[in-house]
Amino acid sequence: MAFALGDIIIDRVQYGYAEDFSGTPLYTLTQLQDATINISAESTDAVDNTGAIVKRFWKAKTGEFTANNAMINLNIIAAGAGEGSATLAETKAFDMPRIITATQDGTGAVTVKLGESADVKEESIKVNVFNKNGSMGTLCTKDSAAAETKYSYSEGTLALPKTAGTYIIKYKRNVSKDGVKIVNEADKFPSTVKLTLKALAVDPCTPDTLRGVYIVIPSFQVSPEVEISLTTDGQLQYSGQMQMNYCAADKALYEVYFADGDEE
Repeated sequence: MAFALGDIIIDRVQYGYAEDFSGTPLYTLTQLQDATINISAESTDAVDNTGAIVKRFWKAKTGEFTANNAMINLNIIAAGAGEGSATLAETKAFDMPRIITATQDGTGAVTVKLGESADVKEESIKVNVFNKNGSMGTLCTKDSAAAETKYSYSEGTLALPKTAGTYIIKYKRNVSKDGVKIVNEADKFPSTVKLTLKALAVDPCTPDTLRGVYIVIPSFQVSPEVEISLTTDGQLQYSGQMQMNYCAADKALYEVYFADGDEE
């Protein structure tokens, strides 16, 4: 029996897979939800002398893809920031800030390990009294040994001032592996990629069998407009413009693939 077009029920989008035009994988997304494809077009109407439409001529289709990622995703942040915005530490080391607090109870010396000596930027260390109401107090100065309002530092270890209280410490450390830096520069914008979505769906006549549905967007540019909600339940929008696959014969905005035998 030949395959027949008909109804399918989408369960969820399982993967979003982005690659450049040479086929090099860029990133995958596994938490996409509320995914929507929206196609619009411009039209010109031919009308008679009473204004009645005789024929509507459509032209210039455009498309947008929009989804919400259930979690804050660094790939989406980097994609929206523009090409080359992400730097992996193992490729190129970078300095990053670190902020910690430590408490001195006044009964003896208290030391805090800031990191490996070679990684801590000693000149960047700032130690302040941290008041109970959350305000920042006196800036402590460095000395060869900890004193009432002075701290000392040696070989990656900081000795707190001897005065009892809580202190907030900020410094820079060098990261040379297992880290990433993303810089959103005002004059850089996202590149165009090929986006493949894999969704799971069922035929209503066989609801016990999940099948893969593939939606391919041959030319997709992520929107640089990003709103990041810094909350536990924060989501991140992943959206962009479908661009005409200009040099291809079919000028596809998107392609949908569904095969009966593609069972999960």
